[in-house]
Amino acid sequence: MSKAGHFTNKGESYAMGVTFRRYTAQPGYTEDFNKVCDFLIRINHSKVITPNYLWARWVWQFGPYMNMENLSHIGIAEDNGVIVGIATYENDIGEAFFCIDDGYSRLKPEFIDYALQNLSHNGEIKITLPDGDLEYQRAAILKGFIPTTHKATAAMIDINCPEYTLPDGYKIISFDDDNFDIERYYNAIWRGFNNQRQRNEIEIESMKKREGFDAPHLNLNLRILVVAPNGDYASHCGMWHLSDSDYAYVEPVFTLPEYRKMGLGKAAVLEGVKRCGKRGAKCAYVLSSQQFYYSIGFYPVHNETVWIHR
Repeated sequence: MSKAGHFTNKGESYAMGVTFRRYTAQPGYTEDFNKVCDFLIRINHSKVITPNYLWARWVWQFGPYMNMENLSHIGIAEDNGVIVGIATYENDIGEAFFCIDDGYSRLKPEFIDYALQNLSHNGEIKITLPDGDLEYQRAAILKGFIPTTHKATAAMIDINCPEYTLPDGYKIISFDDDNFDIERYYNAIWRGFNNQRQRNEIEIESMKKREGFDAPHLNLNLRILVVAPNGDYASHCGMWHLSDSDYAYVEPVFTLPEYRKMGLGKAAVLEGVKRCGKRGAKCAYVLSSQQFYYSIGFYPVHNETVWIHR
C-alpha cells in the first residue's frame, strides 16, 4: 500500500478514503467504460459541471483515432467503489483531462500528480484546466506547469424551436431512414473533414466493423443528414441526448466542401437541436469556439487553457 496522498508505480493512491486505480486495458465498451459513462451522466444530471467533458464526448472518443493500447494509463478515483473522478486522454497519452465530482475538489492536486506519472509521453504532458479554477491552477503551478495561449471552449444553445430553411431540392433524413446508405455516409464524413489522404488500416477496419454504430446511447433518429438533389450527403450533425436529461451534445458536424456557405450545416445542427428539444432537452452543448456556431445561436459558457509541464 502506498503512503497516503502518493501514487505507487501501478498508479494507485490512498488519500482520505479515496482509492485510485487504472482503467482496464481491454478496449471496447467494457464494464469500466460503462462505469465512467455513468459517472459523467450522474455528476452532470442536476447541473452541468463538466461541459467540456460530457458523457457523449467519452463515448465518441472511443473510435479509430483513440490509441487503445494505452487505456490502462487512464486513472479512476473511487470512494467505496463509486467513481468520483477520472484522469483521461482523448487521443493518446501526452495529454490529460480531468473530471471530478463536486464534493471531491480536494483531489485536484492528486489528479495532476496522476497525469504526471501515468499520462506523460516521453516526459511531456499537456493538461487542460478550467479558467478561473484557482484550486487547479495553483496546484498546477506548484507542480511545474505553466499556462499556454491554447484554449478550448464549450458553447451552448438554448432550445427554443430554432428555425432554418433549405435550398430547393434538399431534404433532411436521419440514420433510421429506410434509404440511409452507410457507405455513402462513410465517404461523406471522410471528405467532410477535409481528409486528403487514403484511409489507413485502422480506419478501414473500423469502417468494416461499423464501429460506433453500436455505441451506448446512440440514437439513430438524432443523426441528421442533409441530402442534396443528386443524393450526396451534403451535411451531417450528430446529436447525443438521454431522454431524462435537460441537455444534449453536438458531435460530429461536417459539410462537404462543395456544399459550404449554403446554410446546410446550420440546417443540420438546428434540426438535431430541435429533435432533442422535443425529447425534453432545454439546451445543447458543443465543444467549439467556431464563429459558425455563434452565428446560429450558440454562445460560450466555459473556457479552458492548455498547460504544459516545464
